[in-house]
Amino acid sequence: MAALLFLSGATALVYELVWSKYLGNVLGNSGQAHAVVLATFMGGLALGASVFGRTADRVKNPLALYGLLELGVGLYALAFPYVLDALSSLWLVLAPAVPDGFRVAPRLLVASLSLVVPTLLMGGTLPALVRHFASSLAGVQRELARLYAVNSLGAATGVFIAGTKLVPAVGLAASAQGAAALNVLLALAALALARQHPPTLAPGQSAPDVDGTADVVYPRAAVRAALVGVALSGFTSMLYQVTWIRLLSIVLGASTYAFTLILTAFILGIGLGSFWLMTRAAKVDSLRLYARMQVALVVSLCVALPLYVRLPYYFRTARWMLTPSLDTWSVFQFVTFAFCCVVLLVPTFFMGAAFPAAARVATAKVSEVGRQLGGVYLWNTVGTITGSVLGGLVLMPWWGMEGNFVAGAVVNLAAAALAFSAVPGRPASPVRALWPVAAAAGLAAVVLGGMQGWAVRLSSITSPRIHERAPSYEKLVASTERNTAPVFYKDDTFATVLVADMTGKHRFMKLNGKVDASTGSDVETQVVAGHLGALLHPREPKNVLVVGAGAAITAGSVLAHPVERMDLVEISPAVIDAARLFKDANRNAVDDPRTHVHVDDAKTFMALAPRKYDIIVSVPSNPWVAGVSGLFTRDFFQTVDRHLADDGILVQWIHTYENRQELIQLVMRTLRDTFPHATTWLGPYDLVLVASRKPLTFDAQRMAARMALPAVKEDLARVDIHDVFALLSKQVHSEQGQLEFAGEGPINTDDDNILEYASPIAFFVGDLDRYHDERRAPDGGSRLLINDYVRQHPPTAEQLARLHRNMSRYHRVDDPLVRGVAARWHALAPDSRDAAVALAKAALAQQDLSLAASLLEAEVARGGREPALVTAYLEMATTRLWATRTVWTPAEADAALALGREVAGAHPGDTALAEALTSLCKALPTSTCVPAPAPAASPNPP
Repeated sequence: MAALLFLSGATALVYELVWSKYLGNVLGNSGQAHAVVLATFMGGLALGASVFGRTADRVKNPLALYGLLELGVGLYALAFPYVLDALSSLWLVLAPAVPDGFRVAPRLLVASLSLVVPTLLMGGTLPALVRHFASSLAGVQRELARLYAVNSLGAATGVFIAGTKLVPAVGLAASAQGAAALNVLLALAALALARQHPPTLAPGQSAPDVDGTADVVYPRAAVRAALVGVALSGFTSMLYQVTWIRLLSIVLGASTYAFTLILTAFILGIGLGSFWLMTRAAKVDSLRLYARMQVALVVSLCVALPLYVRLPYYFRTARWMLTPSLDTWSVFQFVTFAFCCVVLLVPTFFMGAAFPAAARVATAKVSEVGRQLGGVYLWNTVGTITGSVLGGLVLMPWWGMEGNFVAGAVVNLAAAALAFSAVPGRPASPVRALWPVAAAAGLAAVVLGGMQGWAVRLSSITSPRIHERAPSYEKLVASTERNTAPVFYKDDTFATVLVADMTGKHRFMKLNGKVDASTGSDVETQVVAGHLGALLHPREPKNVLVVGAGAAITAGSVLAHPVERMDLVEISPAVIDAARLFKDANRNAVDDPRTHVHVDDAKTFMALAPRKYDIIVSVPSNPWVAGVSGLFTRDFFQTVDRHLADDGILVQWIHTYENRQELIQLVMRTLRDTFPHATTWLGPYDLVLVASRKPLTFDAQRMAARMALPAVKEDLARVDIHDVFALLSKQVHSEQGQLEFAGEGPINTDDDNILEYASPIAFFVGDLDRYHDERRAPDGGSRLLINDYVRQHPPTAEQLARLHRNMSRYHRVDDPLVRGVAARWHALAPDSRDAAVALAKAALAQQDLSLAASLLEAEVARGGREPALVTAYLEMATTRLWATRTVWTPAEADAALALGREVAGAHPGDTALAEALTSLCKALPTSTCVPAPAPAASPNPP
């Protein structure tokens, strides 16, 4: 039976994970939707424990009842997708009639109707088994602790396997079907065992006196204290869980794997605590033990809090020691799980021991143990539901992670004080009874009160991208505080948002520790994504939807066009507040009268959107972030298609950095499965896909007229796009070229979300993967729009100069595209020194010394002494020395060295020139670069 209960716990967590994702696809992935699903799941379990707990006291064979309950769960799991389809239709009928802020009611209705049957059945399993095995009140505690521990350890195993192996391998539907099959087998095994092993006590039979010792029955005051205690414990357990998930997602990265490992460690700790309690059952008074567990929980929190803020440094160090590759991914997962255990195992251990201890106090009669245990579950679930709803939806936005820990400590100490005061035979003096509470309260006041502001520091020093190893925590903090200045911080239901300024550089926004927007190199992508749809649209677009606010720079670019309405959908309310701090960069987009902000999940909003749009711009976060990959599925693109006008356009962002080619192909293939027409544009480290139901007819005059609008012209100019030629130069795929690159293969769907589980692995490996670029094609990109355009509008030298400046900013200097632009520029402007230097640098990067030398030597001979020219000349001279000098063919560079010293002296602040001069010196004999000795000092100074 222990094995059956272990497997039962495993299947329950498989269902919770799978059903939560199913409901997330219908109701959305917002914090409100998650809270509704969790509250419904927990409420159903509690109701089931109460209803079937009473039934277990009356039936002849509680083990047979357990088998029937498991059979019901398995059969319902097979029917769940069909039930949810019907309820989804109900949701689509009810929700549009309800205002945005009140849609929690229809969400709760759909979640309740879909989950009430299986959770009722699951909730009755543990009371049924406890009733089957309990032969005395003393045995109740032992059996409850044992069964609760086994069930929790099974749950930890189930969520780990489901989240890391099962769902990634076979998808949601097959995972649920596999769990259902296992449930049916468990049910049949339990029914077979029930025939062979009757219950310890018959219905209504009293417990015998074991070994001559009567069972301890607690007075009503102690029972009330225990019931209130389990409610308070349930509240704090969910409050802490919400906060720990947020904290660890900031440190470890908010991927779906990280959430799975966090939940696994949380449940594992609970199981270990219950297992420990099984060995302590008869040695300590249960109510006193419960109180001590609450005190120990607060103490463990106080001891661990100074560690929390150092976690980013330790995690950076651990990850730095790993070579990112597919082979080390499993090692990285182990390291991640170890960090989760360091944070969670000790406090959850105390939580796991506290619940069975309090439950023992509330069970006064073995013949009614099912009913009483169901009541304990009911009280506990009232607390857990309150904790999940208030903790995530109210308290986290109100006072953040720091406040949640303080509130949790206060509630734990209150529960401990209540339990200590109700212990039978307690000391007459309240001081003697409550001194552990007072001591823990003093410690909490010192630690929690003395560490105010730690959450801001945690978010500041966290970076999921590890570029260098910090020598120590103190130096990491000092470096961060020296180079960045936080200007905004807020925890909300969905994310922790930090806005900070890089000293002398730019402003950036972090979501859960990850930079998601900035006024630095991200700007060009955000601007291009905002303009492409409006510039390529066959008519003047009026209604636009933007998915994902970020710094709202894309939204601001959209508003540069004469649109009438823009709906801005963002799942995190704190992001909207933070975006206002970027108003100089986003044209005050958030508060523009044409902007309508909706704080909601994008898929849910679009499913219920009352209008169709001329353009939908989807610029979410990276798909390795949990929940985001749902915006790259066929189901999402089909929803977009239904809400686009007949000639509407979808603009979809996807990144190339920390990605793999097959995943980029997956996204394009999935997009083209819905939209027959699409092209790809460069952004510059990202790709922007422009998709439509109908083919887009390119009109150069129309595009030029739209780009000439003052607001549009000004906005594009900041990213060096001044004309149609500059914009068209960013197209990398024609319609056919994109199809050819996407190729044949799987499609990303809500049921089998390949991207959700493959993207975190690609992020860990960290490659900048290549994608097929038609601009490099042997035919010169004949299918690209720019091919026909330049025939009718040959570019000028000035246009090529601007294009080269833009491309050289983001492309490698040895990129053939950079050299091609430089060569054409130099051909049109042979007397331009800048063009000659540009071509020479590109040639030098490609080891074409002859061309580089001829260009640079000619410009130097003409009297050129500009730092950029001389820097390139010194680099050429250095390369030539290393390439040609041998013991038989010595080479000199005295002239180059003299020229470098001359220009460096005139421009002492030019670091690139100084570095080039140093490199040349290293290639020459040591004596050549010895500085001239300083003049001797006069014996009689004036």
